Amino acid sequence: MENKKVLSEEEINNYLKNLENWKKEFKCITGRFYIEDWNTITQFLKHVAKSIEETNHHPDIIFHTATKTITISTTTHSEGGITQADIDLATKINNFFKKE
Repeated sequence: MENKKVLSEEEINNYLKNLENWKKEFKCITGRFYIEDWNTITQFLKHVAKSIEETNHHPDIIFHTATKTITISTTTHSEGGITQADIDLATKINNFFKKE
């Protein structure tokens, strides 16, 4: 079950210290990932899809094929801000890189 408690600025900043590639942008946290290898890009996108399914939390995703950059932004629209559910999704997405 998603934890939709809106986090304070201090809580968000503390979480972001441990979330490589992520930063706060307005009412979202945004991760930008540059991946050189197309096979790894495919595996990463599958991992992101699985993470979305497992957390039932749905970010905005932009895939720039020319630069091989994937941008993911997440917020909890129903709560009007960044919640623990957003941090949990970002953490799960970042776990992809711990496997390599």
